[in-house]
Amino acid sequence: MHEILNNLHQLPTIPAVVQELISNFENPDLDSQHLAKKIGQDQALAAKVLQVANSAFYGLPRQVGSIQEAVVVLGFSTVRSLVLSAGIIGAFSSASSACVDRKQYWQRSLATATYARAVAKCLRQDSEMAFSAGLLVDIGIMVLDVCDHERFAALWQGAQAGENGLIEAERAALGFDHAELGAEVARRWKFPPAIEEAIRHHYQPEHSPFQVLTGVVQVAAILARLDEEEAPAGEWFARIPLTLRKALHLEQARLEKCLPSPEQMEATKNQMLT
Repeated sequence: MHEILNNLHQLPTIPAVVQELISNFENPDLDSQHLAKKIGQDQALAAKVLQVANSAFYGLPRQVGSIQEAVVVLGFSTVRSLVLSAGIIGAFSSASSACVDRKQYWQRSLATATYARAVAKCLRQDSEMAFSAGLLVDIGIMVLDVCDHERFAALWQGAQAGENGLIEAERAALGFDHAELGAEVARRWKFPPAIEEAIRHHYQPEHSPFQVLTGVVQVAAILARLDEEEAPAGEWFARIPLTLRKALHLEQARLEKCLPSPEQMEATKNQMLT
């Protein structure tokens, strides 16, 4: 893993204002108006954030025309999530030689993030931290695709052919998996430890000690996967492991009311990726 981490300079450059937002994720003294002004100075980033903020997902009663106005209407935490999404997705959206379909990857990541936000709200947890954790849950895949492309391409193709699960193939060939790598990258990017832990253990619903954010992301990842599989509507709750349902005290009726509609899911994915 150290070899790959030493090659992180090969990763695309994330906009400076996004890096500042990450490093101040848990800063109680953050000057949100100052950062909103800086976000507005990055025209491409601001335009994308406003496009998504004005989408059907948020259902605002009126259009917002500036980042400062979006902060007032949506709150800084939501705008921060949009900026992080736009900045990171934009940085990783293209690659000359990628084995992972970028659009498909980010569609699943956005679905996971959106479900994570909804589950966290239902449980009265930090919904925007959950969104960021859900967005980055598989960032290790992107890092491997960029920084160790040749070896990862063989593992990825084998996993797509059903020869072995990706996590198992990575551990056998590399000695670690993309969840471990993604957690270390999140730590180096200075995300909060809770997000780092959610990324590291999102494939391990039995992991102890149990962390609520990790559990929220695990549920969100399952829901996003079920969307891709077009699973029957009545099956989704039963597909969440019982241990996870008990640990989070999930109730089907209550959770179902919190989940976004298919139309809202499509709105946020389409706006962010177009």
